[in-house]
Amino acid sequence: MSKRIALFGGSFDPPHLGHKALVDTALQTLKIDEVWVIPVGLPVHRQLSGKASNQDRLYWLTAMFADTLDVRIMDWEINQNTPTPAIATLRRFKAENPSITPLWLMGMDSFLGMPHWVEFPQHQDVCNVAVFTRKGSPIHAQTYGWRLVEANQQPQQAGHMCWLDVDLPHISASQIRENPRIHSQGLHQDTCNAIVSCYASDDTTPNKREKHE
Repeated sequence: MSKRIALFGGSFDPPHLGHKALVDTALQTLKIDEVWVIPVGLPVHRQLSGKASNQDRLYWLTAMFADTLDVRIMDWEINQNTPTPAIATLRRFKAENPSITPLWLMGMDSFLGMPHWVEFPQHQDVCNVAVFTRKGSPIHAQTYGWRLVEANQQPQQAGHMCWLDVDLPHISASQIRENPRIHSQGLHQDTCNAIVSCYASDDTTPNKREKHE
């Protein structure tokens, strides 16, 4: 029987406990065997802060999930020299794992922006999606063509979506970037000092700092 794989992409600029809580919740709630975390190299729709290098973000993610055996940190997009849209990553996954329909994990903000993603709605041919909403928040009525199923149902066919109304921590990467010392409680203990040092620095040139190879 094929493994059930979820994909979680993002800038992770920086990675924080909100990201970890989402992944942990997915493993506990959804019918999946693994989560593959895929940090971007060059984003399509936004810019990175310029504080952390690609190697920094990859290293921090690896450290944060070091004790979670069902999580893999993938360098697919980090190693690209051009912006990599989600559809390209999904097609690569499908080419390497033709028998698996991946489940793409995302927050509500990402889902609302999905119609503007490169080549949407072709994503509906290669994956399903799970959308995490803040507990108690109103569920968005629009599904943008995805076929709605319950969270405990994970069809093998692509094109389905489910809502997850969960109590995730209110942690923002932008808040951490703006004032990392005040918001350091949102960081994993194994990465906290390095992230605070990185984002508190006025030096925005990543290659001037020690990199994690």
